[in-house]
Amino acid sequence: MTLSVVKELVLEWGSNSDTVLYRLQKSNILRFRIGATLLGAKVRLFTNYPVRGQFNRETFYELKWEYSLESDRTSYHTEVTVSVPGSFIFYFTDSDADTPPPSTAVGNGFFIVDPVLSIYGSPVPLDSIVCQTVISKLLGPIDLWRNRLMPAKECGYNMVHFTPIQALGSSNSAYSITDQLDLNPVFSSAGNQATFEKVEEILDELRDEHGILSICDIVLNHTANETVWLADQPAATYNLVNSPHLRPAFLLDRAIARMAQEIGEGKWKEIGIPEGIVDTAEQLEIIRKLLLETYIPVLRLEELFLVNVDSLVDEFSNRLSADSTRSGQVMGHLKIIQDPEFRRFGSRVDLDLALDIFNVGHSNVSSEKERKEACVNNFRECLQMLNRAQREELQIHLSVAVDNVIKGATYERLDPTGPKKYKCDIKNEFSTPYFTCPERKSLIDEMELIYEPQGSLCMAHNGWVMGDDPLRNFALPGSNVYLRRELVAWGDSVKLRFGEKPEDSPFLWKYMEEYTTTTARLFDGIRLDNCHSTPIHVASYMLDAARRIRPDLYVVAELFTSSEDKDNIFVNNLGITSLIREGLSAWDSHELGRLVYKYGGKPVGAFSSPSGYKTLRGEVAHALFLDWTHDNPSPVEKRTIEDMLPSAGLVSMASCAVGSNRGYDELVPHHIHVVTESRSYSDLQRMDLDSGMLKARRELSNLHIRLAVEGYTEVFVDQITKDMVAVTRHCPRTRQSVIMVAHTRFNHVNWENNLDTDLEIEGELDEILLEAKMVNTEPNTEFLRHDMFINGCTDWRAEVKVGSSDMIKMVPKPDEGKLKVDLACLVSGSFVVFSVKPVELHRLALKDLENLDEDNMEKIVSTLGLDDVQFALYQCDQEGRESGFGTYSFQN
Repeated sequence: MTLSVVKELVLEWGSNSDTVLYRLQKSNILRFRIGATLLGAKVRLFTNYPVRGQFNRETFYELKWEYSLESDRTSYHTEVTVSVPGSFIFYFTDSDADTPPPSTAVGNGFFIVDPVLSIYGSPVPLDSIVCQTVISKLLGPIDLWRNRLMPAKECGYNMVHFTPIQALGSSNSAYSITDQLDLNPVFSSAGNQATFEKVEEILDELRDEHGILSICDIVLNHTANETVWLADQPAATYNLVNSPHLRPAFLLDRAIARMAQEIGEGKWKEIGIPEGIVDTAEQLEIIRKLLLETYIPVLRLEELFLVNVDSLVDEFSNRLSADSTRSGQVMGHLKIIQDPEFRRFGSRVDLDLALDIFNVGHSNVSSEKERKEACVNNFRECLQMLNRAQREELQIHLSVAVDNVIKGATYERLDPTGPKKYKCDIKNEFSTPYFTCPERKSLIDEMELIYEPQGSLCMAHNGWVMGDDPLRNFALPGSNVYLRRELVAWGDSVKLRFGEKPEDSPFLWKYMEEYTTTTARLFDGIRLDNCHSTPIHVASYMLDAARRIRPDLYVVAELFTSSEDKDNIFVNNLGITSLIREGLSAWDSHELGRLVYKYGGKPVGAFSSPSGYKTLRGEVAHALFLDWTHDNPSPVEKRTIEDMLPSAGLVSMASCAVGSNRGYDELVPHHIHVVTESRSYSDLQRMDLDSGMLKARRELSNLHIRLAVEGYTEVFVDQITKDMVAVTRHCPRTRQSVIMVAHTRFNHVNWENNLDTDLEIEGELDEILLEAKMVNTEPNTEFLRHDMFINGCTDWRAEVKVGSSDMIKMVPKPDEGKLKVDLACLVSGSFVVFSVKPVELHRLALKDLENLDEDNMEKIVSTLGLDDVQFALYQCDQEGRESGFGTYSFQN
């Protein structure tokens, strides 16, 4: 259990810190103190931390101020001893109201209390986590899980992340769930029906017998197209009945699908597109023209945005009156008011404003009849102009949409790094569909479908939008994401529509809450899939329910906000414990070293208070730093096979939670795809533990756990050469350091010569812990994929040596108190790890400090004046000698 450390937060007027992350550990004492800008205010402080009873997000408690003297506002403070994990809000007001609401706050913020995980009854530091991802569907029948999970134990992992274990849709994507309350049927075999109870038994065994915790994804914002309850719960989806603003985008989507069908039928062979094939840039340009000039015009999409000029003119004419003419200036200008149902020519204008603008006198007319005709003509011209502008705006959207369709097809069909599709027909879409819907015979029939009750079965797919604001729901009115084809859509999954509160879609909220709490009951933690596209209020509600089942719930999330501030908004609102960070995003060793430094620990030599008091400061979100995430290509495809070892080593040296993906340690050279992969993982009996980098991973896992447990909390990263990086993990208590020097190989070009490369370190060698290098055991061997099991490369393996090194030479420099490390023979695709301790003189000095008579020192210090303190603390040795003194020591 964490010691009771006081962490103090000073409150200031106007400090709205929803983007600042304050982290606490259980048993910490959070002390709030009034700051200088609030000394004259009647500050009242409220929090929804459960100081009494159970946690309820909407229940706030007022904290009473304590003080040494009531008139001394600088002494005002209040304390909360935190013991409940999760995310909590505080706000403070300058109000005399009985219970001032958060809307009256003059400042607010969040604080996060980390959960405490445990193995064998002992707490597991979050920084000691070593997590392996497995794609659950590839584990096969549940009676084989134990053997197929044992490689994680052999490699030293203490946590396994499972992708969803629920029943999947027809695409077989690991994240397209068709029944959130039932298991994937692939887990059952003849005579052995898989149940949640059997899953729980295996997870308990992993934890209690093998020391391995478990977490599992929850997918809240979409469900498989085939989900059985969708037809009965139209309120749960964005469809053409409850979201009519999607009707134009739906018609465009159907036109693209119809074009693909007709390409498959050979309709456009005469103009250069072969039957069922699209695989050249020239064909894509023909398709661009087909969409713009043939398919889209049939839809008459502009009619869904335009006004009916004749109808509005008639209404205007009927309301014209000489008595209501205006002669003064009219504020405002006429604009089209979009029909919320998107009926053809259903948009309108403000007729009252139109009358104010156009029902005016005309000097060049001789009768009331002529005046009215002039007013009507001016109004008609205005409507025609507004329609023209509306057409032009729509045309811009459609041009962007077609351009995005062609760009997407270019990647999928022509780009060497893409999936290289070429078929195009009714089963092989030209572009990923944005909607799932009932089949109709023709495009004309689908155009009528948008106004029929069956439009509730025309449901928008989910996906993500590059560069979009993650706090905005791209499926709501006002967004043109679907119309402009800006969504990277998942064609197998429907986007779920929760609304703002449970009453908006009661079935969906209750159903997904049961799904979430079932997951929390089974697993030690939850991973929020696609968190950046999940409405915050929905995820918050579900996690609150999960924490009622498992208070110390470990919550992990992937966020692609491109903003640390927005990351913190999600972390604060949801109480996320660790954010997933990707080592594979680094384009060279320097960037990987920067990520290790950013996500791991304090700088070496950082000042920290040894006492029980600390100022509470904003932090970077805790990371779960992975060398390979399961939704990315293999590192072999992005870098080189030699680099897998040193890059894994660098990631493991970060002072945060770390992890990898099943297949990395086996040197799988291809993407283990969450959709298309159907082979199973190998079980322990099929694996050679000397193959791949299994042994190296075990040593790295053990090292990472040891450094976290023993308090190596400080980090320094040194870029030695272009491809060589040194990472130091330093223990501020013992002053010892563990250093890894890794020689990466991000590409196949051998850039550098190491002949004169060395590293100088203060201190002396304690011991060489470990070295490992990639060795090509069978040159020119072609990789062969196994038909039934996921296998790795057999021609490479990591050669591991513990306790000594053949690749570096240690040269002591005792006169300088330094150690020189000769790195000339540290080959690319390798690393070496060694520990360093202070020289003997420093060790003795540190021992003296540890034995310091603090009581006697306190007596001495208490007698010092300010000049004495300045003399004692703010002179260096040279300055002291100039005054007749030098360094000094306290006598015991």
